[in-house]
Amino acid sequence: MKKQEEHIESFKEKLMSQRKKLLTIAIIFISTVVIIMGSYIYNVKQESDAKELEAEAYRYYFGLIKNTDLSQEQRFLKSAEFFLKAYEKKKNLSYLLNAGYAYDMAQQKEKSLEILNKVVKSGDPNFSNLAKVKIAMIHLKYNEQDLTEKYLMDIINGNSDTLKDFAMFQLAKIYEKDKRQEAMKYYKMIIDKYPNSPFASIAKKFLESEQRNKAN
Repeated sequence: MKKQEEHIESFKEKLMSQRKKLLTIAIIFISTVVIIMGSYIYNVKQESDAKELEAEAYRYYFGLIKNTDLSQEQRFLKSAEFFLKAYEKKKNLSYLLNAGYAYDMAQQKEKSLEILNKVVKSGDPNFSNLAKVKIAMIHLKYNEQDLTEKYLMDIINGNSDTLKDFAMFQLAKIYEKDKRQEAMKYYKMIIDKYPNSPFASIAKKFLESEQRNKAN
């Protein structure tokens, strides 16, 4: 009888221990689900907020805001601010890139370059090229040819094909003035590497013109 009671007690203890394990597992499972759901809801909320801020940024960028006395430069500054707020909510490089564009439109050269260089350093080669092209065009606008060439060459020598034909074209246009041979080199590169580029036809016309001039 005593052994039977001991057996029953042992069984109860095992059953209680098993229940505790199951309860612990259930608590861990529920906690994990709550954390995942919480994280999902938070990310959805952040993305939704970012989209709203992005839409507001575009409204200022394209002048769709009514009843405002803001100057054009102030409007672009507001647009940049909203793009940066959107980036704080969701680390989407397009927000950062657009903020750089908006600062340029607001005539805020240094701020634009600061933001665009963050995109360059992001590690994404495609977005990096987009930013480098804009940086090159800003330097070109301010007649800073050495820096313009530097960023265009960075794109041409990089691994990403994004806007590489555009970089070659811009560099060729710069060299047309006093480095005709260099211009020809980059026009030939466009034709050879990017025959379907919208710049290929312009490159062909330039090379054909050069050949006619030599023949005459």
